[in-house]
Amino acid sequence: MATSAYQSVVPVYSGIDSTTAIALVLRRTAAADSKNRPFVRDVSDIFFELKRRGFRFRDLGLRKIPGGYYSEDVETFVGQLLSMGYARKRSPIELGEEGKKFCREIEEAEKNQDELIRLREELEKVLQETPISA
Repeated sequence: MATSAYQSVVPVYSGIDSTTAIALVLRRTAAADSKNRPFVRDVSDIFFELKRRGFRFRDLGLRKIPGGYYSEDVETFVGQLLSMGYARKRSPIELGEEGKKFCREIEEAEKNQDELIRLREELEKVLQETPISA
């Protein structure tokens, strides 16, 4: 009985690496052809909603800010894309073709493809329910 109580207190983490999750969200929302590209805070809010829906990423930090959430991990990833020439803009985030390709390669390298599919499906629901406001 004590084990059951303990299990309900310990958070269950996703088997997906946070880098893969960030790449997925950015590729879906920040491509140059996207209608409303996100800011880092928008992507962070998406991750908070995904967390609320049961996706917890062990190494993705979110902190509360006025009006939403913020992730330095997302900001760092975007900064790395910019430094490699894979992103064109930081505010709002705009991925170039190489950035989309790079993010897709990260997704394809993910070992847990079943959970990645679940994450992709849930992300689509989140985006339909709370579209990014540009």
